[in-house]
Amino acid sequence: MSIWSDTPRISGPPDTQDIGVILGYVKDLANTVAKMAKDLEFLVNGNLDANNIRAQSIETKNLKSDSVTTDKLQAGAVTADKITVNELSAITANLGHIISGLIESIAIYGSYISTNRYGYPKVEMSDTDDMIGAYKNANNAIKIYSPVERLSPIVLFTANGINSFLFYDPADNTFSITSNYANIDISTQNDIQLYANSVRLSGWNSLWSNGESKTLKQELDALDQRLRKLGG
Repeated sequence: MSIWSDTPRISGPPDTQDIGVILGYVKDLANTVAKMAKDLEFLVNGNLDANNIRAQSIETKNLKSDSVTTDKLQAGAVTADKITVNELSAITANLGHIISGLIESIAIYGSYISTNRYGYPKVEMSDTDDMIGAYKNANNAIKIYSPVERLSPIVLFTANGINSFLFYDPADNTFSITSNYANIDISTQNDIQLYANSVRLSGWNSLWSNGESKTLKQELDALDQRLRKLGG
């Protein structure tokens, strides 16, 4: 097709009786009209590009809804700096791999979030049973997860296969600190104070004195024997 460097103009017919001049005018007029018709057919058939459109000449009011589709756009013609939207939901697309930027003051639902994609250490959040986890490596971690429906979410401390747990069981109204193998150490340079209706033990053998290297039951048995010897 022809590309006009300027708007085509058709002059009025010459004021002459010279048949040669008139024929030349008619010939130029026919050529001009033919070029314009060819350009018009080209544009009507959807072939628009930068050479056919004056800068800033197309506005939203001139576009019909859904009239601009993917097949009408040249690849790479629309870039991010050319798009302004009030909400990202205005764009329907797979966002792909986002490698930089700042996400602030938003709500994210139904997602898996991890601070390390390929290795450790990392912190994870998800909407599955494994809700929150902080991992030094695969065998050393702190997790909040919910494996049992009747219990509260469980806090799991795991180190090289040794697991310890914190959880609440509403069935028997018990808050538990348990471990499969680890000792549980509660220590302070001040007092340890217990305030409850009662303190229950599996037996006096469960109370051990590091200073005397014996249990409370052993002390009570020894005291009982001394009293018996005294006739008590």
